Amino acid sequence: MGNKEYLNVNELATLFGLKVQTLHYYDKIGILKPSYRDPNNGYRKYRFDQTYKLASIRYMRKLGYSIEAVRDFQDTKDPDEALQRLKERSAAIHEQWEEMMRINHAILRKIQFIEDSKDEIDYEGFRIVEYPERKYISIGTETEIYAGESFYFYPTLVFYKGTKKEFGALLTDEVPEENVDIHTIPAGTYVVGYHKGAYEQIQDSFKRIREWGQNLDLEDGILAVNIIDQFVEQNNENYATRIEVRITDTH
Repeated sequence: MGNKEYLNVNELATLFGLKVQTLHYYDKIGILKPSYRDPNNGYRKYRFDQTYKLASIRYMRKLGYSIEAVRDFQDTKDPDEALQRLKERSAAIHEQWEEMMRINHAILRKIQFIEDSKDEIDYEGFRIVEYPERKYISIGTETEIYAGESFYFYPTLVFYKGTKKEFGALLTDEVPEENVDIHTIPAGTYVVGYHKGAYEQIQDSFKRIREWGQNLDLEDGILAVNIIDQFVEQNNENYATRIEVRITDTH
């Protein structure tokens, strides 16, 4: 654009890759007013040195500042105060990044667990499996599970004993640093089967697994491990749940 002293609204928008409407909005709210407006046709004219101010606005918007924060920043006359605001924004971005990395790790954890588990699904048969000791986070009853993060970030466990249900979150990798209630599923020999479909019918699968293992000394409790659940499948007819019943240790 050479040494043009003024830019019209289209030229300025093109220079920054913006929509013209964005500059109209900035004019309306007072954070970037044109230096000249033609009284006959209302056309906006911007001095070329206003590109520096627009660059500053674009920089702050890319950093995630709200329009109000941009306005406050423009009113700041003290460079030290402006620098402190940038430091605070940097800290906030870093905190957001850590949270996103934590969520991403949870997603990858669930993906890995499903991929490791789904190839073993057999809705018709049962088998006997030796499991090592496993750790889990206790997350309480059905009325308590939705408030905490563990229900969403880890594979869900349900411990059935009679008519009672207790929920847990299976730890498939490292133990979390946060202050949570860690329990263990005892190592041992388990009869393992699978339930397909909604949890309301899971008692039918419990009956089948106990019938299959009727000549074994099975414990009273049953552990259900959600493999494919509402977090990856909208249709509950496609839910896949692993059912485990521990054989009593006779040693």
